[in-house]
Amino acid sequence: MKKILTFFLILFSTLSFSQKKPSKFIVSYNKNVETYFLAEILSADHRKVNKDFEAFKIKECSTYQPIVKRALEKYGNLNNSKIAKLTATINDTLIQKYGIGNDALMSPLLYHKEFPSSSWNEEYQFNSNSLTKEQNEEVTSLIKNYIVELHQFYVQENIADFFKENQAFYKGGIAEYNNQIPVGFTSAMEKFYGESFDQYVILISPMMMWPIDGNEGRGIGVDVKQKSGNKSIYEIASPFVKVKEKGQFGYDNQFQARFLTVHEFGHSFINKEVYKYKDKLEGFKDLFEKSNLKEVMIKTGGYGDFQTCVAEHLVRLGEIQTAIIQNDFERAEMLEAYHRKNNFIFLPRLEQKLKEYLANRTQYKTFGDFIPKLLEIFDDTSIEWINDELNKNKIAL
Repeated sequence: MKKILTFFLILFSTLSFSQKKPSKFIVSYNKNVETYFLAEILSADHRKVNKDFEAFKIKECSTYQPIVKRALEKYGNLNNSKIAKLTATINDTLIQKYGIGNDALMSPLLYHKEFPSSSWNEEYQFNSNSLTKEQNEEVTSLIKNYIVELHQFYVQENIADFFKENQAFYKGGIAEYNNQIPVGFTSAMEKFYGESFDQYVILISPMMMWPIDGNEGRGIGVDVKQKSGNKSIYEIASPFVKVKEKGQFGYDNQFQARFLTVHEFGHSFINKEVYKYKDKLEGFKDLFEKSNLKEVMIKTGGYGDFQTCVAEHLVRLGEIQTAIIQNDFERAEMLEAYHRKNNFIFLPRLEQKLKEYLANRTQYKTFGDFIPKLLEIFDDTSIEWINDELNKNKIAL
């Protein structure tokens, strides 16, 4: 009888474990993305735009990003290869002709099945409301043709071996990033924004070069739709800690990891809503360009577009509210101070207006429903007020 009881206890425990809802949050890496950033390293000598910065990134990052150093040691002789030249060409073309950075390549790399596959998970179409229909089609074709070449590079140079050789480092980086993330943050974001996604995926990218200063790295937010109509969202994260000894992987900084993660995921909730109302922001466009704000935002993070400036403010608003929902008031205060220091001058006004949203969630089911109200904040101002706030911030620093 005791053996039978023990058997049923084990069976019950097994069934209970197997029926637990799997986590929507994942940390991993992607071979397509890493192969692209390898090609970007090789392309530096052929760049026309930002050539000095690309060379600086290699010199700087190879001293404290082990994967970059190992990639240069193994593939540095390919700096005059076809993929090196093509990578330089596509980046220069995207910037010069369309005003687009390399972040535009991340989404199609994730729509494509992971190398060595040569097929796509879904049909990919580039779309920007800043470009014409014809230009969007041109960019789509340009990117798709480039990924065909990138795939051939992966196969011909047997890049798979590099990932096998460095598997332990990638596993270490995944574990290190995982250790920084607050439990339940995706639920807090869903509560605040009033909607959800299928999965929330961090893709560490030890191959992505971004000079580290004060533990600040680069994150790129990406959305990927499935055939079902559902959507998963991604953050591609460069290292933000300099690796100085064995056992470090570049992601051991809690504030930066949490900031980048919630920030980049926030864009997936925010951008699609802000870009619906481009016409409503025409008044702010004038203020943005005629005041000192455009120049300051470019220096802050390359935010030289008025829609981007608005989206970046709202994403930061969401970061602070996510921390508050989690009762992490220390993090909320740190984020508030961090963003105010970086010239996000509309935050106090947005926070005041947000009280209406928080008090009327029956009326405003989602944050997107309330965004038209928040956009009024950006129009209801003046060049003088903007410049005065920027000056106050400069004096405070």
